[in-house]
Amino acid sequence: MNITTIVTQMTILLLIMIVGFVGAKKNIFNDEVNVYASNILLKIGIPGLIISSVKNGSPFTGSELLNVLIIFSLFTIFTGIVSKISVEVLHIQKNKALWQFMILFTNAGFMGLPAIQAILGNQAMLYGALFLLPLNCLMYGYGESLFRKGGFSFKKFMNGPMIASIVALILCIFGIKLPYVLAQTCTYIGNVTTPLSMMVIGAGLVKMDVKELLDIKLWAFTIFKMIVLPLIYMLSLSIFQIDPLIENTIILIMCMPVASNSSVYALMYGEDATLASKAIFLTSVSCVVTIPIVFILHNLQIM
Repeated sequence: MNITTIVTQMTILLLIMIVGFVGAKKNIFNDEVNVYASNILLKIGIPGLIISSVKNGSPFTGSELLNVLIIFSLFTIFTGIVSKISVEVLHIQKNKALWQFMILFTNAGFMGLPAIQAILGNQAMLYGALFLLPLNCLMYGYGESLFRKGGFSFKKFMNGPMIASIVALILCIFGIKLPYVLAQTCTYIGNVTTPLSMMVIGAGLVKMDVKELLDIKLWAFTIFKMIVLPLIYMLSLSIFQIDPLIENTIILIMCMPVASNSSVYALMYGEDATLASKAIFLTSVSCVVTIPIVFILHNLQIM
């Protein structure tokens, strides 16, 4: 993969985040606007982006599609095992559920899919959408159960990106090509996702006091989450002969910051919401540097 492309695209995404940050400072992006923008992204923008990735029909045969889903499902299970082993090996006791959730889940929807489209293109966008299927199953099944000890929320599970991923999967299975008018509509709607999501993320960082980030444990977690874990996943994937684009898509998603709903679950279930907010902030800012580092090491590995 071209490292220059990654650095260029991550710089562009960073600049858009800065626009959101400055907008929040100027009160253009306030809490109310952020809520509305987040809803637009989750219910309209990201679904449009996902469906537009299959607007020209499926690039897969039936067996290829099945193989892709099996790879993503097995890898998702593997990430769950790695997160469980990590908290045990590191002897984490306080806020154990929160730490495991933050180790396991990334901001795959808000930041992952726009980054995939910007860096890897539309074909990878489809892979990213398919990866959301088992990933969401894990998040709203196992992930949420870490906090509330059992149960499954079907309403939260069937969110906009999940429904769009299922629609995209159906279009792939039956080889349906969208009519031009509908395809372009989805494309135009999807095009708002990258700039709007980055501005929302940037605006969300404005309330964080930089002094609160002077925590060695938090920095150690960031290095582990943003560099060490992706490298573990990268080495694991290298054992198998899979499509390089699939491999790069998986690695890029696992390089994303801590899932933004970590702080929501922490608040709901009595864990340390401030810790979650700090982790989201630090990983969101650092990913601009850590993603190129991971892919530079990835390129060295395959040379």
